[in-house]
Amino acid sequence: MWQVAAMRYSLPVLMVVFVVTATVAVGTPAPAPEASPVAATQDTPDGLIKPIATSRNTTNYLALPDDETERAQFGNASLDLGAAVAADSARLQESFVGEAAVERFRSAPNTSARTDALHRFSSDLSNRTGALRQRQRRTVQQFDDGRISTAVVLRRLSTIDARARAIDRAAVRLQGIAQFTPRYTTPFNITSRFNNVKQRASLLYTGPREGVRASLIGQRNTKQYLLRTGGNGLALAGTDSRRQRYVRDAFVDDRFQQSGSDRFDGDIGTALDFVQELYPWAGDSGNQRGPDSDVDSMFESVYQVSITHRHGELLTYLDGSDAEVFKEVQRKRLPRLPVTESVSEANTTADLTVRANLTHVTGPMELTVRDTTANVPVDARITVDGQFVGETGDDGRLWTVQPGETVRVEATTDGGRVAFTVVRDTSGV
Repeated sequence: MWQVAAMRYSLPVLMVVFVVTATVAVGTPAPAPEASPVAATQDTPDGLIKPIATSRNTTNYLALPDDETERAQFGNASLDLGAAVAADSARLQESFVGEAAVERFRSAPNTSARTDALHRFSSDLSNRTGALRQRQRRTVQQFDDGRISTAVVLRRLSTIDARARAIDRAAVRLQGIAQFTPRYTTPFNITSRFNNVKQRASLLYTGPREGVRASLIGQRNTKQYLLRTGGNGLALAGTDSRRQRYVRDAFVDDRFQQSGSDRFDGDIGTALDFVQELYPWAGDSGNQRGPDSDVDSMFESVYQVSITHRHGELLTYLDGSDAEVFKEVQRKRLPRLPVTESVSEANTTADLTVRANLTHVTGPMELTVRDTTANVPVDARITVDGQFVGETGDDGRLWTVQPGETVRVEATTDGGRVAFTVVRDTSGV
């Protein structure tokens, strides 16, 4: 099912080759796999060409800009009393501000005073929403610089999510009260301002971030996420092996609200056509699930598109002022995803074989460990780029996230160890 916002993007031709080098406790280097083309070329409304990552036989995805300070690190979202208190305090603070505004409106002696109360509160919410965006931007920059840890970023995203949802609720509540106040009509410009606030706030809360917050406050089990940043962009990705689910939340601040008029001129049909070109697999009617396309637009030439497809759901946002995709949320069902490359290595002495099934940077990565002689799964401790990501369990299988173009995988059991490195060769790009 499509639901649109506007969009534009183009992809340069990109050939990706995976080359494997291996170091094993005992064994031989793994052979280099075949080249894997993973890109396409598309024209923007201006004839410009800009990159968006392409996946074969599944949805494309919003990639972060290349940046010297880019950083990727795993982190756990688990019960954290401090984070729980901070998120709850943020929610309550926004609620108190909202209730105070409701009281000012209700106690206003006349129409003019009521309108003034609405004007003041909508302006206040706009400023508070802008401050949240700036806090997110600073968080990305600080993580890029190595000044804060993944744990700190997860706490801040949780708090931003809680505040943004509370701002949205406060705007909805006061708008509703004003709407049903006898002999009062909210001026159109103030209604527009409240709608703008709600839509901007909605950009700062997502399902994946709510999942992080639920784990931090103890409502859900501990979840592991990969956090990757670069070029004022942030991608949060995680897998759930038990539920066989993958989520990814990406936001590139520099691509949002650049100067210029709407390049789609408010034409939803043109925007939809553009989105379908950017996401050709998801846009194919044979891959979509649900009713026919529904088109929706947001504020100030920002368009939103949601698609339900065979592998899951895609929610993406386009800024018409620069025809840039700046935000995206993806949910996918792991068993349905195609593998772009498989790499394996063995320790013949320990009778262990490890296979890595790859997709893309910040995409799902499946790791399997088997006893070569008995051909049975093996429970092994897994590290990726030196960071512990979990254990394969009785079925010898673990889903995690691919952190970068070069990935170091190590599996350790009581009987031995297998370690190997997958290198994405971009020398020809």
